[in-house]
Amino acid sequence: MFRSFGRNIRLVLVLFITVYIVASSFILYRTMEHRSLDMLRQLSVQYTGQQHKNTLLFMNWLEETSKLISNNQVVQNALKKPTYDGAISPILEGIRSSSSDILGIYIWGEAGGTYSSSNVSGLLPFAEIKKKPGMEQFLNNREQALRWTVLNREHLMNAPSDLRDRLLLEVKIKGSMGDVLGLLSLEVEIDKLYSFYLSGENTIYGENEVYLLTGNGKLLSAADVPKERLQEIKAALVTSEKATLAEPVTQGIDQNSTGRGDADLLERETADGLILLYPLPESAERIVTYISADGMNAELRTFKYLMLALNIVVFIVFWLLISVLSGSIVNPLKQLYLKINSTMKD
Repeated sequence: MFRSFGRNIRLVLVLFITVYIVASSFILYRTMEHRSLDMLRQLSVQYTGQQHKNTLLFMNWLEETSKLISNNQVVQNALKKPTYDGAISPILEGIRSSSSDILGIYIWGEAGGTYSSSNVSGLLPFAEIKKKPGMEQFLNNREQALRWTVLNREHLMNAPSDLRDRLLLEVKIKGSMGDVLGLLSLEVEIDKLYSFYLSGENTIYGENEVYLLTGNGKLLSAADVPKERLQEIKAALVTSEKATLAEPVTQGIDQNSTGRGDADLLERETADGLILLYPLPESAERIVTYISADGMNAELRTFKYLMLALNIVVFIVFWLLISVLSGSIVNPLKQLYLKINSTMKD
């Protein structure tokens, strides 16, 4: 009888302690996981938000540079004539050589003239350029003075040797009456944009991956990545249910410095990380930054194993204490019971 009573006491206490340890450990781990992910998100948004500001400043600088050409009276006068004007190419070459970020400068005139910096030749005629996707709409849109797009040189010139995708700034050249005289294009390496967002392995939230999502849904990467990762990111990008607007990004972007208020950030989660999407101004393209949670998950696993080991030690200690407590309760009762039986027999 007393053995059963002692066993029941131990069972109840052990069950209570087990439920308490499991419940408290689960709540603690989930809280740590949630706070770690929230911290990762905040640090990522803060870092990439500042880098996005630098990107906007760079793009704004290129747009201002393009105005030096499009507003040049010599350029405008030359585009009104079908004959070639030798004064244009030195202007383009001077601006191109002033910055290593500009790969090439091209001009097409409505009258038929074509001009480029000295490192490029064989431009397609303007009639062919107008066949590019969305070009006619852009030229006919009176409200839009410029746009950013992604193209490779096969859409710009005959038999190019380099077919890599490039970032292109396209600017309308207008006369004094507002009529379109031609089109100016500045070519920039996409890697220049990537460089603003890439982080090193030892940064505050670890090494990330940067992509460019084009207007037609193509995903360009800054480096070779496994197909599984590309599929994971593409799947996350088409899952609009997980998209949320992240307010903190406006803290990292000084909109007055760029004159733009289009710095909305889309945030999407994957199974192993976080995706941040930044729209580019006057463009259908978006910068995609993938921040892996592998480092955070590794630390959480270490914490989980330490917590599991500690719980086992705590359980053993409580088991010993419960056994001692059960004995301290049952043994006196057992002795009292035996003494009463002995007295009754006497």
